[in-house]
Amino acid sequence: MTIWKNIIPTTVIKAKRLGVITDVDGTISPIVDQPDAAQVTPRSRELLTRLEQHLALVAVVSGRAAADVRERVGIPSLVYVGNHGMERWVNDGVEVPQAISSYRPQMEVVRDTLREKKLPGMMIEDKVVTLSVHYRNTEQPENAANKFRPLVQAISDKHGLSVHEGRMIFEVRPPLEVNKGTAFKTLIEDYQLDAAFYIGDDVTDVDALKMARHLREAGTCAAMGVGVESADDTPESVRQESDFLVDGVAGVEDFFDWLLKAVSES
Repeated sequence: MTIWKNIIPTTVIKAKRLGVITDVDGTISPIVDQPDAAQVTPRSRELLTRLEQHLALVAVVSGRAAADVRERVGIPSLVYVGNHGMERWVNDGVEVPQAISSYRPQMEVVRDTLREKKLPGMMIEDKVVTLSVHYRNTEQPENAANKFRPLVQAISDKHGLSVHEGRMIFEVRPPLEVNKGTAFKTLIEDYQLDAAFYIGDDVTDVDALKMARHLREAGTCAAMGVGVESADDTPESVRQESDFLVDGVAGVEDFFDWLLKAVSES
């Protein structure tokens, strides 16, 4: 799309060390009712594989567990960061800092308590270092969220854990300043990137979209945040914090295709 050519500086495309960091669900994989049924599109997989040949880094940052997202994306050579930055796939295994894994006993207590109190259609997903409470399949999701929100907050508070919200989901996490924004910044530092794109669609991606702008304005990295817009439920914060928007998973694929041609020509 011409808007990318108008907004993205040539210096970003020609950066010596350029990286792409992408979310998964709603970005390279359509949103589905059952999380286990989510599939990365073949075109996204093909384009990410080809981009890896031209870029200093192609990475995936997801709320899913690192092992899950690595298997789901299916490109072993990419860099995988799971649980919103709380774990990374390293040397054929998952690496979790002790400061995060130490909260596992509290996580188990909260998990068991929530399972006893969950509403019909609700699913409690244990991702070891975090918990996800999915309410998309409840009879009235908005009412279910309003009813369950104070409960999940109170139980998490009691055990010293924090609650975050995403698209029809509550996330219970250790009370640490670790999120997709800090994960994005760490990847930029670890791979010494001069420029980088972050691509995401949900409120959990907003930290990374904000971080892109912060790093660019600080002169640390020519980072840009790409928001993924869907027909009816794009969070307003994603629209506000993105440098530009693309239209759904197909729009992400078109952006990858454009970027591949641009870096190949440069």
